[in-house]
Amino acid sequence: MLFRFTPLTLAALVMVAAPASAQTTSAAKQVTIYINGQLIKGRVVTVNGEEFIQLPMSGVRRASALVPGGSPPIKSIQGCLDQPLFNGVIRMTLLEAGVKEGKYAIRFKVANGTDKDINPASDANAWYDNFYAASDDGQVRQFAQPSKSDDASDGKVKLLPGSNLIGRAEIATPPTFKVTRILYRLNKETLLQGRAKGFSFAPISNMEFALNCK
Repeated sequence: MLFRFTPLTLAALVMVAAPASAQTTSAAKQVTIYINGQLIKGRVVTVNGEEFIQLPMSGVRRASALVPGGSPPIKSIQGCLDQPLFNGVIRMTLLEAGVKEGKYAIRFKVANGTDKDINPASDANAWYDNFYAASDDGQVRQFAQPSKSDDASDGKVKLLPGSNLIGRAEIATPPTFKVTRILYRLNKETLLQGRAKGFSFAPISNMEFALNCK
């Protein structure tokens, strides 16, 4: 999808080539489109005889379609709290997220979705410092090892095919921004080494859990 920025109004607007996934909602050419699963309302405008969809910049940012500095957005498998997501190797479920005992903490379940034994931490980066708390406007904080650690949180557990563990991570000082998403990011080296070992990581293996959906 091609984004073109234009100063048509005092507000920042984004122009998206029209016919693709637009859905006309009224005779006034009001439209609703979805970007990365986020609903954004806009309107159709004509520039030099060509139709475009005009979207508010706030909606595009909310959908993570723009990243400060012009770098491309990181593609992720997207889901909600308590919804298992699968990337070809592990099934990840975010069980809890929020402030607890003065710290921002998460609790997550990792299940082995392969036919081999795996170490979730080393084979799939499923441990504390590969998780991030994020806001709608792009602010991010990395999680760290929980103060009350255990083997699962320390990455010392191996999982048999079909088995699972519960892990934890925390941020000692809660973020000052409103956390709306929990991100799980794999290292490129882990993906390359895992595929070389026969793990079937999906083309998109990072995950993103929205906290305001069901």
